[in-house]
Amino acid sequence: MGAVSGRGVTQMRYFPVLLVLMLAIWCMPGSAGAVEAEIPAPSSTLPAASLPLTRQIDFQSSVNGRYYRIQIALPFAEAPPAGFPAVYVLDGDGYFGTWSFAARMRAVSGELEHAVVVGIGYPESASSLDAMMGRRMSELVPSIDPAEAKRMSAAPGAGKPYAGADDLLKILHEEVPARVKTVVAIDQTRSTLFGHSLGGLFALHALFSHPEYFRTYLILSPSIWWNERSVLAGRAAFLERVARGEVAPRVYLTVGSLEQPDPSEPLKEKLPPGMTEAEARQFVARAAMVDNTRDMLQVLQIPGSPAGYEVKGRVVPGETHISVAWAALSDMLGFALPPPDAP
Repeated sequence: MGAVSGRGVTQMRYFPVLLVLMLAIWCMPGSAGAVEAEIPAPSSTLPAASLPLTRQIDFQSSVNGRYYRIQIALPFAEAPPAGFPAVYVLDGDGYFGTWSFAARMRAVSGELEHAVVVGIGYPESASSLDAMMGRRMSELVPSIDPAEAKRMSAAPGAGKPYAGADDLLKILHEEVPARVKTVVAIDQTRSTLFGHSLGGLFALHALFSHPEYFRTYLILSPSIWWNERSVLAGRAAFLERVARGEVAPRVYLTVGSLEQPDPSEPLKEKLPPGMTEAEARQFVARAAMVDNTRDMLQVLQIPGSPAGYEVKGRVVPGETHISVAWAALSDMLGFALPPPDAP
């Protein structure tokens, strides 16, 4: 792929479904703010919108010195003696609203256990989509190919390449729960991590490297293809720990069927300017989103696995890389937060 520029942001706008987050590697820090420039500035005379019974905390991490924004949705219920389970939602700037209301309203109806939903995001997201994309492109990835790192470093204003997944995982484990507990009682032994796309890659890396950090992992459309599938390096050691009975996490993996369309069928998405259909098909084939997820589901199944270890998932028919985030939401919540009286 070519040098980083504002072109990447513009292309991303024209390809908003199957390849949007895969092609986001063209949208690194230092690119021109093509997206934000087209969004009208909010009126200074009106207050920002907010969600009922939510709290927001901005803080500077002692791990990497960066600033983070956590959004906390309080359950519509009294806290149990041990505290609520918590669901940590990566890309909280985009998913917090949907997840918070879905989880809370279904809990009120008795379909789910009451839980705290915590969105993980960035203060600058309030005014800059470009900045948000740049941060997630570095902080959600566990590794960067040396050749890619060199290319990124050469881009104007890009700064030093940063594969920050391990730092962010430490922040999620140590710093975020401590701040959530100042607002509401949570049971850290019953926490859930959700991630989509690069967030799914992050969640898979977290599962393999520190499966004890979360009770449940909701992994949606993981970018397993990233850096020549380097995330798989930790899989064997994880499976050995499960087989020995050292860890027993619960895992839900899912992907949309249209993320890897049949090569014989026409592409339904509008191609980005400058990209040919052949190039798009080559990228889709290399990413192998559906094949990789199916393979992972199969490999993680361990005959005679220890009590508590559970792996489920599916391919959601008729859904793209973007639409699957909402189509799979109900199943993921049901897996993570079954009602207390569920068998």
